[in-house]
Amino acid sequence: MRRLGSVGLAVASALLLVSCTGSTSAPTPGRVTSAPAGAAVITEFAAAWSQHGAARFHNLVDSPTSAARAIAGYNADLGATDTTVTPTGAPGCGSTRCSQAANVTISLAGAGRWSYSTRITSVRRDGAWLVRWTPATFHSGLTAATTLVVHRALPPRAPLLGRNGEALTPERPIERIGVVAREVRPGTYPRLSRLLAIDTAALRKRVAAAQPDWLVPVIDLRRADYLPLRSRLLRVPGIAVDPARRALAPTASWGRAVLGTVGPATGDALKDAGQYALPTDEVGLSGLQLAYQQRLSGVPGVSIDLVEKGSTHRVVKRLFSRRPEAGEPLTTSLDAAAQSAAEKAVAGASSVTSLVAVKASTGAVLAAANAPGPTSYNSAFVGRYAPGSTFKVVTSAALLSNSVASAKSPVTCPDSRVINGKVFTNYAPGILPVRATLADAFAASCNTAFVGFVHRLSGAQLATAASQFGLGASWNLGLDAFSGSVPADSDVVTRAADMIGQGRVEASTLAMAMVAATADSGAARTPTLLPDVAPGSRLDRVRHTVISQLQRMMRLTVTAGTASVLNLPGLPIYAKTGTAEYQSGKSTGTNAWLIGYRGDLAFAVLVTNGTSGGHDAAPVVAAFLHALPAPLYR
Repeated sequence: MRRLGSVGLAVASALLLVSCTGSTSAPTPGRVTSAPAGAAVITEFAAAWSQHGAARFHNLVDSPTSAARAIAGYNADLGATDTTVTPTGAPGCGSTRCSQAANVTISLAGAGRWSYSTRITSVRRDGAWLVRWTPATFHSGLTAATTLVVHRALPPRAPLLGRNGEALTPERPIERIGVVAREVRPGTYPRLSRLLAIDTAALRKRVAAAQPDWLVPVIDLRRADYLPLRSRLLRVPGIAVDPARRALAPTASWGRAVLGTVGPATGDALKDAGQYALPTDEVGLSGLQLAYQQRLSGVPGVSIDLVEKGSTHRVVKRLFSRRPEAGEPLTTSLDAAAQSAAEKAVAGASSVTSLVAVKASTGAVLAAANAPGPTSYNSAFVGRYAPGSTFKVVTSAALLSNSVASAKSPVTCPDSRVINGKVFTNYAPGILPVRATLADAFAASCNTAFVGFVHRLSGAQLATAASQFGLGASWNLGLDAFSGSVPADSDVVTRAADMIGQGRVEASTLAMAMVAATADSGAARTPTLLPDVAPGSRLDRVRHTVISQLQRMMRLTVTAGTASVLNLPGLPIYAKTGTAEYQSGKSTGTNAWLIGYRGDLAFAVLVTNGTSGGHDAAPVVAAFLHALPAPLYR
């Protein structure tokens, strides 16, 4: 709310007096009988009105109680949140009457500003100058028999688009469930809680903040979800059900954690929803719908009518009108077919599972699925997990880049190896013959072979190799995302654990998909989700000799290693499996990983509480690839 300071008020009063009489002395309103005091009292009243200072009206207005009550009523009807009243031009003053034009700007809750001109008149009565209050002082059209009514119209919400311009969230028929505030009864809340599994505490607050005749939104249901509940819902006191259309994904789970959801406003969602959002609105609550709420929601339309009081509310005159402005669609890199395939692949998950697919040559995110669903937690982007043996792609690149070893270098794969007192083991005994190469150890995921190089590879070299695959890079994705963390560990035991994706190494599923994309294309990139808003960028190119050896090792993993489930007909698949241990209290659990690529499509899958990448993650990848249209590999 704008407030006129004492210095500014004194200057304004002085200027008004000069325009009336040429004098610079400011008389006290209500006490000095000269004509300049009539102009000063108008200025004082304008400042008090701007500040909602009804308490000051007693020295300024002939009917202070009526003025305060009327202004408060008009403000409530309009939903005014801020008012600025500015006298303009020279006042016209006589010995008993003074009048001056004023500009009034009112901020309307959720509807922008309304500006108009009015005229404020002061009169001298019983030796004192006071503003003469009538309804026309607020607005020239108002009388004792009329009032103001504001109508707010929300535009359709703009859709989220896929990479080919298709609407990922087209308008679909829904049933909008709400309650009429004055008809709500104490029993309404527990019944809705049981039927809809909603936060009734938040609903109570919205109802308490609403006008008695307002419809307070509760939840929007797809038709298929509404019909089984229809008869029970309609018996809840205060309930109101209206058919409507809403921008929705194909199902409640489809891309939910990325695309986000729309629903009744929460306190957190309103913080960044912009000046046009009201607590009674439906706004973006998560994902892109929340992050780009102002862009997608557009600007509400508003009209203000002068209407007759009473039961008819006949419109006398329309005073102001602004058409709604549609929101702007947001284009994503997501491919509808790829996202559908990803959703289908993770649909049967019983523990946290995430799948990410990217176009290797550009870094464009084609699909990101999270399960079990529906879930708004975007584990695929923000989850921080030890990547296990999938990190051996990076460790192998470090060994190859620093000439520590080649794919053909001989290695040993004992069942256990001790590093400074720490025992490292493999997932099973006897996984490789006595004579083996680094490529064999990679394909069989032999931990002991890799930690055997710990004294020949520094923490700095490992961290540098990780950065060459984009881990730890700065991302601007449009949503929160974790690009990974690979410290340059000097401690030998920690570094040995880092080399097999344990220790202090962390990554998200998206970060590991970008590692696979680097192995595919030979160049690291930052991922792209919003090509028009936050395009990705190319980072480092990995030496061709390193990439070519890595690719042969990843292919061997499929043809003769731990990812043999993916040795499918058609385009060859390149992969690396992983199993990562984690501590849960005193017990140890494992997460299953698989990363890889086929053609220009790179992917990563994480299955928490899985036993191994080959057993748990590989079948998810196989199901995903089976459902993909062939053009997506190009």
